[in-house]
Amino acid sequence: MAGLHYKSLLAALVLVCSAYAHTHIRNLVVDGKTLDRGLYIRPYPEAFNFPVKGTDNPDLVCRSPNMNAASTKILDVKAGSTITLEFHEDTSPTSRGINEKHLGPCTVAMSDLSANGAGNVWFYIFKQGYDPATKKWCIDTINANRGKLDVTIPANIPDGEYLLRGEIIALHLASRPGGVEFYPNCVQIRVSGGSGTTKPKNLFAIPGVYQQTDKSMVFNVNAPYTSYPLPGPPVFGKSGSRCTRSKKKRAAAKREL
Repeated sequence: MAGLHYKSLLAALVLVCSAYAHTHIRNLVVDGKTLDRGLYIRPYPEAFNFPVKGTDNPDLVCRSPNMNAASTKILDVKAGSTITLEFHEDTSPTSRGINEKHLGPCTVAMSDLSANGAGNVWFYIFKQGYDPATKKWCIDTINANRGKLDVTIPANIPDGEYLLRGEIIALHLASRPGGVEFYPNCVQIRVSGGSGTTKPKNLFAIPGVYQQTDKSMVFNVNAPYTSYPLPGPPVFGKSGSRCTRSKKKRAAAKREL
């Protein structure tokens, strides 16, 4: 009888999980080839598409119950090449990236694989937030691309093995401290063929890079706004995010007219 009750409860939890339908990095696309779900990605938790809550939560690293590097294969990539992270709400490759009400930015960071995500070892290679010109968030870009987010591996980082961490930050409940939701997953990659001349700076820790009261963590998307302060240090090799740079280009173009 107890076993039956447990199975019923588990089934109910699965239904709830599907109903909420948050998101996860389901698979990768490399050189035009779509890889199998979970391949090269650190193991998912049982509630694989549920968010991490709390800026000091240790699950913020990879949202994985198994942080043993040996448990996951390593993907060979070329420096300067593009990897596509494919976000989906559930296990289906045709589901949307994330609920469109989960407005927010996305980030991609890397760290030396040997550190296993611990300490001040992370550096950003991509950040995208809110673009005031288009009034679109990064999650709008992801959904418009059927869950896909293209990320370029820096051409000038040293060759070696890395953790690549993709993350969506959802702000729909972030009008109060502690309401923000994180959806990270980690991919194991081996980079080769780059110039290897630039050592990453602006290193940070996860958890640690976000504080519960940061302006980027407490943000009301249901109130009027014209900008959003991206979280964390600058992107490796760049002075700002994609949206920030495009804004500067638009300003320069106006001056030329």
